[in-house]
Amino acid sequence: MRLFIYLLLCLFTSMAAYSQIEAKTKDGREVILNKNGTWIYTDSLCNFFTHTKTYTNGKSVIYANNTIKVKGEEGKTGLEIMLLKTSQSIVMNITILDKDIWCVNKETRANITFTDGRKIELQNMGEDNCRGNFSCFLGNIMGNKKELEKLSKKLIKSISISYTINNSETSVTNTVETFFNTGEAYRVKTITECLSDK
Repeated sequence: MRLFIYLLLCLFTSMAAYSQIEAKTKDGREVILNKNGTWIYTDSLCNFFTHTKTYTNGKSVIYANNTIKVKGEEGKTGLEIMLLKTSQSIVMNITILDKDIWCVNKETRANITFTDGRKIELQNMGEDNCRGNFSCFLGNIMGNKKELEKLSKKLIKSISISYTINNSETSVTNTVETFFNTGEAYRVKTITECLSDK
């Protein structure tokens, strides 16, 4: 019993040690304060999470260093999210991680619920496909700046997308809701915020 209590105490102590608090310095720079007494400027996070590729024609694209794999609940299908910034918009690509054929067309919507209960709806702007690839272009020029602002300021609780599943005989619509853990939601928020600021 003592061993169980000791392990439980160690678990909660380690979880608390990794908690973070957002704050501002006197000069207005945003920082992340860690429970262990360390801190980092949030703009340093942008350098950690993103990189810029410049092409020979002088145009550049800013990418997230890695895709964000959202595992979802155990036994359910997850998602892979890639974020990048072009000269006119931020692109959010969402791909379902499943072996089945999941079709997306211009009518497909992604319903995003944030941890504060607010919701936004994004429309697929990418090509019609049966690879489960949903793409949305975000920004002022695309007419969805408010949605982009919410993605860069709030933590995602879940994304729900209604796919069409095709097989040789039938076509069925299936809505898949994928829940985010705090780390996954924080990465989407931080990378979106970094791309919005550049």
